[in-house]
Amino acid sequence: MTAADFTPSKFHTAEDKAWFGNALLKFLADDCPRAGFTDRLYVRLSNSFGHIAHCDRSNFFEHFFPDPERRIAFLEETLQWPCYGSAEFTFCDVEMLVQSRITAASLLAIVKAQRDSDVARRERELLERLKAKYEPSHRPDTRSDPAWPATAPTAVLRQGSLFDFSE
Repeated sequence: MTAADFTPSKFHTAEDKAWFGNALLKFLADDCPRAGFTDRLYVRLSNSFGHIAHCDRSNFFEHFFPDPERRIAFLEETLQWPCYGSAEFTFCDVEMLVQSRITAASLLAIVKAQRDSDVARRERELLERLKAKYEPSHRPDTRSDPAWPATAPTAVLRQGSLFDFSE
C-alpha cells in the first residue's frame, strides 16, 4: 500500500494511512508476534474495524492474537466490519483495502487450517497417550498382576448407601 491509495483526513496524512495498512498486514502475515504489536499499531487498530481498546495494548493482544482460535475471531470481525464513514474523516479507505487483501490472500482459511492442524496433532498425541495407558501390548493376567482386582466388587453403591447405616 502506498500513500497514493488513500485520502488524507483532517488529522492523518495519506502516509499515516499507508503505514497503518502495511503495519497491520505485516503483523498478520508474520503470524501476530507480540513484539510486532507496537503501541502505534495498537492505538490505530483499537480505533479501526469497530474494535475497542480492551483497556490497554496487552489486553487487546490477549483478546485477539495469542492463538489461532482468537486470530480467527479477529479476522472474522475485521472482515465483517462495514467500513463506515468517509475517507476524508475516517480510515474507512484503509479498512476496505485491508479487508480486500485479507480476502485475496485467503488468510482466514489459512488460519482455520492451521487451527485444525493443531487440533488434530494434539488429539493424535492424546490418543497415543491414552492407547499407551489403556491398551498395553498384552492384557494383564489377573492371577499374576497385583494391580488387577482379584474379584469383582460384590456390592453396588447406591445413592443412599453412604447415608444408610444398619448397625
